[in-house]
Amino acid sequence: MRRYGQGGKSRSSSGQRTTRGYTIRGRFGRINYVGVTNNPERRASEHKQAGKQGKLKVETRAMLPTSAKRWEAHRLETYRRNHGGWNPRHNRTKSGGWPF
Repeated sequence: MRRYGQGGKSRSSSGQRTTRGYTIRGRFGRINYVGVTNNPERRASEHKQAGKQGKLKVETRAMLPTSAKRWEAHRLETYRRNHGGWNPRHNRTKSGGWPF
């Protein structure tokens, strides 16, 4: 089975694998949010400004954005399967993205 972010020699348009999957974990280690970013420090400050409390933990190594989105969708699917169909408290949609 192929793991997310591993394998082939493909690169993003800039030739770099820069996107990482992350979680925000609350006080007792419970996952409050699952997402992807290319700048974890900036994203942590954005979450803090939005009132999402917890510690941002990078969960993956750098990968292509498409692989990162697949990781995010898979991680959310796994979370819902283990938590009665519910998303983490700060995730809004089943795909991980925000509704526009």
